[in-house]
Amino acid sequence: MRESTIIVTNNPLVNQARYKDVEKVFVETGNMQGVLLRARDMIHKGHKLLSHPLSGSLKPNENPYKSIIVSKNAESIEFDHIIMIEKGIETAEKFFRGKELPKYKPATDHDFMVIDKSIVESGLKNNGGA
Repeated sequence: MRESTIIVTNNPLVNQARYKDVEKVFVETGNMQGVLLRARDMIHKGHKLLSHPLSGSLKPNENPYKSIIVSKNAESIEFDHIIMIEKGIETAEKFFRGKELPKYKPATDHDFMVIDKSIVESGLKNNGGA
């Protein structure tokens, strides 16, 4: 049985989806950095990181959508999880330095939502079911 989880996301498709035992925190920043920072804040409070902060093969400055899975319960602080999210933030910042996220056509933007949703659903299955 999968532990109850939270998806931190800026993806409207993920936010609208229904998953068993999953809560969502919707970040309305319009970029992945806001999602990373919100997940970091939760990890600093004792939530466990259940998906890699930079999962997927798209560069952070190419994909406008990001979803990160964390544990619902905040327990003890996991320092390796803090290091992983901090390195993810650092890497994303390197990709964004001096660059803006491209403005995509609606169909392409939707494709990025679908890609992120597929990645998060794979992560949910790896954590015990979707």
